Amino acid sequence: MPPTPSRRPWWRRTLRTLAVAYGVLATLALLVVLALSDGHAVSYVLGLFATWWLVPALVLVPFAAAFRSWRTLAAVVVPALAAGTLFGPYALHRLDPRDPGPDLRVATFNTTNWRGAAGVTELMRHGGADVVLLQEVVPSQQARYRDQWPEYAYRSYTGTTATGGRNEGDGNAVWSKYPIVSVEPVTGLPTGARPADVVTVDADGRRIAVISVHLASPCLFCSPAKAALNPAGDTADAARVRVAEARRYGDLAESLHAAGNAVVLAGDLNSAEFNEPLRVLRSHGLTDVHRAVGTQPGLTRGASPGFARVDVVLVAGLGPVDDHERDPGGSTHSPVVADLAWPS
Repeated sequence: MPPTPSRRPWWRRTLRTLAVAYGVLATLALLVVLALSDGHAVSYVLGLFATWWLVPALVLVPFAAAFRSWRTLAAVVVPALAAGTLFGPYALHRLDPRDPGPDLRVATFNTTNWRGAAGVTELMRHGGADVVLLQEVVPSQQARYRDQWPEYAYRSYTGTTATGGRNEGDGNAVWSKYPIVSVEPVTGLPTGARPADVVTVDADGRRIAVISVHLASPCLFCSPAKAALNPAGDTADAARVRVAEARRYGDLAESLHAAGNAVVLAGDLNSAEFNEPLRVLRSHGLTDVHRAVGTQPGLTRGASPGFARVDVVLVAGLGPVDDHERDPGGSTHSPVVADLAWPS
C-alpha cells in the first residue's frame, strides 16, 4: 500500500522547520560566544545582542510542547536555558512595596562627548541623585557648567585633556552633594585603559568609594590604520583590555569594601550580560543593581529600547532598592538612576 500522506498543515511543517533551524543556529551562536568570548568581533557582537536573538526561545518552548514537536523542543532547549539565565532575574526579583525608600540615590551617564547635554540637564534637575558618575566628559564643559546645579558642590574630573587633545571627551567625572574627602588614581590598569579615580565621599559619616568607569571601547571590524588610533587596539586587544580592567576594578572594589567602605562602581562597561567583564565584576562580590531589582531588560545602548545593557551600577555594602532609566537627550546611552539603602 502507498504511504499515507501527512495530514499536518503546511504552515505547521514550515514553522517547525524554521524553529529547528533557529534552535540549531542559536546553539551554535552560544558555542561561539563561549569559545571565543569577546576576542573576536563576531562573538563580541553576538554577546552584546544576546537579548534579542534569545527571546524567540522563550516562545518556542511552549509552542513545541503544545504541538508535541519534540524535535523542535530538543533544538531550542539550549537557547531556552540561556534565555532563562538572561531573563530569569527580571521575573524573579521584584521591588518590595514595603521598602521605606532609598538612603542614597546614584546615577551614571555616558554623555557621548556631551552630545547628551539635554540628558545631563534633565538628570540634574529631575533625577534627584545624590552622586552622579559621568563618562565622556568634554573638558570644555567643565568651566561652562561650573556654576550650574550648585547643589552638586563637590566635583572631581579624571582623564580629561585640553580641547583638541587626543583624549578629548574620554574623561570621567563624579559630582556629589556630599563632601569629597579624597581622590586617588586607580593604579594597575592595563595599557590602553582609560584612567579612573577612587573618589571617596562622606555621606553623613559613612564613607563611599565611588569609581566612574568607562571600559575600553571596541574597534569592530577595524582596519589596521583605524585600530592603531584606538588606545586599546583592535577587537581582540580591546577585549583583553576590558577583561583586565574588570579584574583590576573587581580586586580594588573587594579591598575597598574590606577596608570598611561602601563601594559604588558604575559606568559604561562596553559589555552586556553575555560578555565577560560584567561576569568578572560580579564574581568579585559586586551586586548588579538592575539584575537585583529590575523587572525589564533595561537596554541602555542605542535609541530606546536600545540593543544592550552596557551602562551598569554595581555596589558593595549597599542594598539595591530600585533603578530606572532617564531620557538620554541626544546621547547614545541612557542614564541609569539607582536607589540604594544602607544595610540594616
